[in-house]
Amino acid sequence: MTHTIEFQQLPSAWLGFLRAATARGNGLRSGESIPRIVARCRGVVADATALRKYRSLCGFRIDGKLPPSYPHVLAAPLHLQLLTHKAFPFKLLGAVHVRNAVTQHRAIAANEVLDIEVSVEGHRDVDAGIEFDLVTRITDTSGQVPWESTSTNLIRRSSGGGKKKGEWTPPDWSAYRQVESWTVPEDIGRRYGLVAGDVNPIHMHTVAARPFGFKRAIAHGMFSYARCAARLMPTDVEAMTLTVSFKRPVFLPSRVELLAREDGDGREYLLTNAARDQVYLEGRIDFAKAGTTSPSADAPAAAVKKTPVRKTAAKKAAGKKAGAKKVSAKKASTKKASAKKATARKAAAKKATAKKATAKKAAVKKSAE
Repeated sequence: MTHTIEFQQLPSAWLGFLRAATARGNGLRSGESIPRIVARCRGVVADATALRKYRSLCGFRIDGKLPPSYPHVLAAPLHLQLLTHKAFPFKLLGAVHVRNAVTQHRAIAANEVLDIEVSVEGHRDVDAGIEFDLVTRITDTSGQVPWESTSTNLIRRSSGGGKKKGEWTPPDWSAYRQVESWTVPEDIGRRYGLVAGDVNPIHMHTVAARPFGFKRAIAHGMFSYARCAARLMPTDVEAMTLTVSFKRPVFLPSRVELLAREDGDGREYLLTNAARDQVYLEGRIDFAKAGTTSPSADAPAAAVKKTPVRKTAAKKAAGKKAGAKKVSAKKASTKKASAKKATARKAAAKKATAKKATAKKAAVKKSAE
């Protein structure tokens, strides 16, 4: 059974968190799974003021386009509707965001009118508990999907599980270069939360975070991710995939370092502390794996075939060349036809003149007789 919710405008994120605070999930019985729940909202346009604040906070430049992490913010109120729906079997405040994968098929203009659809269905049993995916698809007015993402969340088992802290193996630091370091201030959770509409108590203040098992408030994972993406994104690439895994919370305040390495297809990065004995998140930005041709809204997300950027560019260039050749041939044909018509007009005029002269000559001869 599918539960579908339609909205004429985006619902309030604040009311969503109030519902989350009072929601009481019953969990899953043996053999059960998370049912399919879908929420949609049509005709969404990003608020210019909120977008400007988001850019400033995360470090994105002003270029007239939505940052690739921003559609997640637009869809967040709908995510809350799914996760507080009566058919959803878990408490939202117990969920942990562990991974995020974005495919941007093309850049989205800041003032574009968009339709947003989010869905959740099924789960996976893992060592640490239960994982489920939130799938988001953005559709433009032509019915194409310029942006889509899968956000993976974890419901931890009450008995614990997973790897122990002592089992962590550090990466090869020598393979990375330091890109930047900065201080994450104590109030960033409140500032980002107000801009992004994510007012989860664990981000707001130490006092609010402690009941949930945190010694201090923690930064939003999506803020740290956006801050890294803003620093590492090239300015001349619009189609890309962005993947990130959230490893450990960034307690507020903290000093962090962004490390990166490059290969032929993109950039891999780590966000770590100054001592480099912790990795907060690890991610990758690929510039040649996302398709520049958006899939249609009717195409299943898993079945979308992505065309490499280089191949698409070559195809586009070939198409442009063929188009120019076609236009040139059409012009030549038109010119030839015009010349032919002009010649025919001249011949007709010459014939008419000769006919007129003959008639005049005959009239003169008749008059003389």
